[in-house]
Amino acid sequence: MDEQSTEEYTRLVEENGLALLFANRVRARVVATLFYASEPLPVDRIAAGAGVDRTVVHEALDGLEPFGILEVDRAEGRDPDRYALDESDDLVASLRTVAELATERYHREEIDIPSDADE
Repeated sequence: MDEQSTEEYTRLVEENGLALLFANRVRARVVATLFYASEPLPVDRIAAGAGVDRTVVHEALDGLEPFGILEVDRAEGRDPDRYALDESDDLVASLRTVAELATERYHREEIDIPSDADE
């Protein structure tokens, strides 16, 4: 691969939506936490579920906001805000499918299939 090609691939990777969406591991953990939540969660519960500090949850939520996948419940007179995934969003549905497939494949037991050489 020549240098120009490497620079082009690097630019494409840096601009890729998936790379931007999960620019760090915390964003993925926050999304996964919200996948499993049965109700909108405040930041402290997201932090506990994701196993990270509240400060980095705020940073992750800020990074996820441009993708339009979050619903934020900012009810008057109630603190704190609560966050959920927008289940009507196509990107959320696709991410859920990818997460389920990736989890299934990662945890799939390897099957020992005998080859002809084993006979």
